Amino acid sequence: MPETWFIEEIVTDISKKISCASSTYAKNLVRMDSCIRELESLLCLKSTKVRMLGIWGMGGIGKTTLANVIYERLSHQFEGCCFLEGLKSTSVENLKAQLLSMVLSDKNINMGFTSIKARLHSKKVLIVIDDVNHQSVLETLVGEHTWFGPQSRIIITTRDKHLLTVQGVDAIYEVKVLKDGIDIELFNHYAFKNNPPPGDVMKLSHHIISYAQGLPLALKVLGCSLCERNKDYWMDTLNKLRKIPNGEIQEVLEISFDGLKDDEKQIFLDIACFFRGSDRTFVRKILESCGFFVVSGIENLIDKSLITISDNGRLEMHDLLQEMGWHVVRKASPKEPGKRIRLWEQKDISHVLKRETGGEEVEGIFLNLSGLEAMSFTGKAFSQMTNLRLFKIYQSNLWHTKGRMKCKLHISDDFKFQSDELKYLQWDEYPCESLPSDLGCENLAHFSMPHSHLTKLWEGQKIFGNLELVDVSYSQYLKRTPDFSRATNLEVLVLKGCTNLLEIHPSLGYLCKLILLNLEYCINLEHLPSICGLVSLETLILSGCSKLKKLDETALTDLPTCWSEHGNVQENSRNLDRIGEFNSYDSTIRHLPSSSVVLRSSYFTSPHCALASLIRLNLSGTPIIHLPCNLERLSRLQRLEVTNCTRLQALPVLPSSIEPLYASNCTSLELIVPESFCKSFGFAGALFGNCFKLRKYQSKMEYAAQSVASHVDPTTWRSIYDHL
Repeated sequence: MPETWFIEEIVTDISKKISCASSTYAKNLVRMDSCIRELESLLCLKSTKVRMLGIWGMGGIGKTTLANVIYERLSHQFEGCCFLEGLKSTSVENLKAQLLSMVLSDKNINMGFTSIKARLHSKKVLIVIDDVNHQSVLETLVGEHTWFGPQSRIIITTRDKHLLTVQGVDAIYEVKVLKDGIDIELFNHYAFKNNPPPGDVMKLSHHIISYAQGLPLALKVLGCSLCERNKDYWMDTLNKLRKIPNGEIQEVLEISFDGLKDDEKQIFLDIACFFRGSDRTFVRKILESCGFFVVSGIENLIDKSLITISDNGRLEMHDLLQEMGWHVVRKASPKEPGKRIRLWEQKDISHVLKRETGGEEVEGIFLNLSGLEAMSFTGKAFSQMTNLRLFKIYQSNLWHTKGRMKCKLHISDDFKFQSDELKYLQWDEYPCESLPSDLGCENLAHFSMPHSHLTKLWEGQKIFGNLELVDVSYSQYLKRTPDFSRATNLEVLVLKGCTNLLEIHPSLGYLCKLILLNLEYCINLEHLPSICGLVSLETLILSGCSKLKKLDETALTDLPTCWSEHGNVQENSRNLDRIGEFNSYDSTIRHLPSSSVVLRSSYFTSPHCALASLIRLNLSGTPIIHLPCNLERLSRLQRLEVTNCTRLQALPVLPSSIEPLYASNCTSLELIVPESFCKSFGFAGALFGNCFKLRKYQSKMEYAAQSVASHVDPTTWRSIYDHL
């Protein structure tokens, strides 16, 4: 018996090694050695501790393939092994029995009150749980590290990263799309059996590979379907893919979508159809106004590998996932786009508006006018769209047309939005002088009409209780702003480039939630009303307001940049401690007293610094003579720009937080307080090009700087500075 047992063990061990060497998965892998090595490194095979590893990624990315290869490479090193798959069609109890049966090599195992911990806590096991989508599966099968014997390894593959976090795995390996030529090799493996591609389909193969975007499933499915096919078949397949996604690929991808909650499905579809590539915060604000729980929704979509966040904070997703989202929307009404919830394709929107087939199902329309010669908007076409919440008209290739739309828009006299649910309205180059008379505004949160022909926004007091953003930048016919008194939640107001703007309604000064006010290059604006009520203001931009010389005197206690008729900034400012940026580039400012500092959009005062959050101060091109001596109070100031300030004579003590100082072409600059030289940055990050007088007094400054190195007497220097 002992000899028989020993022989069986040898045979079993050899069988495992042969199985590993001849593995189908191993044969089909293309240049994946680095991935395997990284996975084995994360498993820490030499450690005696139990270790759990999660393999995470989108559907079709190759998680199961990698797990199989690892399993077949390593299984001979363990006392018991199990690869569990097909979890969705099997109950948890059956999975538990299957796991114990495979690990213990006992087909007739009696479960009874047997627990996995009781049977496996002393065995060195390798267990793979594939494609997990419920926490209960992990809790039942691989609950804790202590359930298994020393050196055991548990591998879990899933599309949901959060499951791995809750489980407390020791490491998570994210499977990425194939690139750097590996995608080409994999496709060629299936399409051409690793032979050189025939010349007549070479270019077509590149289009197919580009369509797959590095997704192994797509590369395999499409490669197999095109194997041994002629050029015409390839052409037909490529043309079909541009209109109809491959069903086998879509089926796999839709599994992740089907597992979402209703709220998360709507967020995903909005991103796929409307907001891919948009700023995350921007999208959050819009979708929150639609009643969605966006913060948790986006996090869950990230965890489920359906979207990603780029380095600059933009929402992205794989091309095939976006295509899957489009497919889901189209399935609701394959033949009539007017019965779909979201419309984004030019031909579908043209169909709906021309034939007036839009129904109450329509919630979003994003129309790109590029390539269209004309488009009509009538009241009847929108009469049944009572649930419209997102509406955008734009042209993606404006830079080709020198910033002007070539599509002629025809707006009927009876045109209006019938929906009271409208939350987001953007219409670039809106062609009318006024808004539709019955514009539903109670729920509107985002109003954007840059480059419009508007001469006014609305008459009288209108209730805009949810309005957070108004952008009418470069609306050159706009002469006055409306009454904002009922827009109590307004946070952003952009009037940049409204060159004929003459009057701003006094109600602006009482928008207590306003964070950003941009009046850049409002060249005909002469008067800014009191803004004493803007207690939340963080950014105020007045650059290029060449005629703005006087502000309402009632604003002097709160405004960062208060000019008198002589171009000087007035004293007193207390309530703008949130302002982070102030830009007065090319303004008429000549003097900044010790109580205030003008920035691209903010200032500070003494003795209490009201601009504690100020990060950037841009005074370039202004006729300023000197800066306040208490500038050093701005402890968060990182960047100071005084380029082309030709009348600037001296720089005071600067905060140590400043890194770059831009002071080129300050032709009158003579003195720099040496305290700054030592305390701040030693001018290592300063630019003083063409500061001719500074060169003249260079020796005097060097001597003073040497004195400061041993002893700093700020009083002396400030005395000199104040007499300039």
